[in-house]
Amino acid sequence: MASPHELTVSGLHRLYQNGEVTVSEIVADHLDRIRAVDSSLNAVVTLNPAAMEDAARLDTALMTRGPLHGVPILVKDNIETAGIATAFGSAALSDHVPATDAHLVTRLRKAGAVILGKTTLPDFAMSWHGHSSRSGITRNPYDLSRDPGGSSSGTAAAVGAGLAVAGVGTDTGGSIRIPASFCGLVGIRPTVGLVSRHGIAALVREQDSPGPLARSVTDAAALLDAMAGWDRRDPFTSLPAMTRRKGTFSDRLVPGALNGARIGVPRELCETGSGDDPDVEHAVEESLAAMRAAGAILIEVRLPGLGTLLRATFMYLRQSRRDLNHSLAAMGAPSTDVADIVASGRYCSRIALLRAMSTATADPADDATYGRALELRTQLRHLIAAPFAEHGLDALAYPSARITAPSRADIDGGAFEDRVPGVHNPASRAFPANTHMAAQALFPAISTPAGTTSSGLPVGLEFLGLPHRDADLVALAFDLERIRPPRAVPTMATAPIGGTV
Repeated sequence: MASPHELTVSGLHRLYQNGEVTVSEIVADHLDRIRAVDSSLNAVVTLNPAAMEDAARLDTALMTRGPLHGVPILVKDNIETAGIATAFGSAALSDHVPATDAHLVTRLRKAGAVILGKTTLPDFAMSWHGHSSRSGITRNPYDLSRDPGGSSSGTAAAVGAGLAVAGVGTDTGGSIRIPASFCGLVGIRPTVGLVSRHGIAALVREQDSPGPLARSVTDAAALLDAMAGWDRRDPFTSLPAMTRRKGTFSDRLVPGALNGARIGVPRELCETGSGDDPDVEHAVEESLAAMRAAGAILIEVRLPGLGTLLRATFMYLRQSRRDLNHSLAAMGAPSTDVADIVASGRYCSRIALLRAMSTATADPADDATYGRALELRTQLRHLIAAPFAEHGLDALAYPSARITAPSRADIDGGAFEDRVPGVHNPASRAFPANTHMAAQALFPAISTPAGTTSSGLPVGLEFLGLPHRDADLVALAFDLERIRPPRAVPTMATAPIGGTV
């Protein structure tokens, strides 16, 4: 049978239809694989005790199967799952067991997915790196001495290593796309509200967006099809539900999307700076050349003042304490103020942003800079939209991050600092991600593999599109995936564990 890294949604369905395997066998093999491999990776924090029961139920319902029938999925642990502990990466909340599923989990189950368990994340999703007070350090499947990226660390590491066919993360500043880049995956940050945030711990409410991580654009689109939809409990879902084009995201997976596509390339995000990895620029340039060869029209664009606007619209210290506290209270968590958790010492001390946020105002209205930041966010949106209008662009393209997965030694040695304005370590530098732009402007984006470096580490390329045009990004990423070399597979993902996969 196939190795875990080769399994896809459509491939699994063929196996089921041909009677070659049962859902119970597939789920059992993935659980065995988690138990065998995850001691090294540390990506899965909790297994679903009912996973085998769920699989058996699907085996008796072949005539009513959904689009994700029998697909083993892992879910980030800031997303509520009924009967499965949901601790938001925090040791202080490790006993929190929700009574209900988040809306997206309900939709995944309805589509036939099997939730294998929950994945690691830094405390309250507040770091670029995979360290947590609850679960310790999560490692990268391509090199266990390196980081998988944050904050959807465990989902990316697990899917990259073949512990699940696909997974779910959340993205407020890059938390899906950075791990996707570092772990050789496709990661989609949808338009805010395309997927309901009900049952998910908020960080910056207007920026938070859950989405899929998968080993192919096809599988990512299948998950997005299942998760997207209106939810009365999240008013942000109303506009995407009304503006979404007819058909599914999967319908857009046809060759030729790049032919004639107008792609803006912001050179200030592509060029190698001090401390950046030149291999990243090289891999991205190869992908850009492949797009051009496929008929895309590449147009260099400038975004004057982008850095200043990104710094001015950093909302974590202005509203995250309120948004997170409201979420914890609504979910019935045992602690409902992150300041109390930090004061107790039960948090990951590496996360400077969490400490800073815990002392911020509990109400953004009390922050004298909040109104100006909202005004500047509108300016940021106009700045990014301007080249789309001027040049008739379909997307922007640039590296998801200007480095590959950093080593744990560099992280622990202070090579990078959490992005906290006014808090600076001269020996550190801000994390070199390009993902802030889409998040802070509330635009959709997708990170897709762009190749590997000379040392075999993955590089991600990000497409950014206009709000509510997520399907265009999926189509472009699919066409790029089709014409580029296949995703490099980490060694630890290739060996079968059980008797089926």
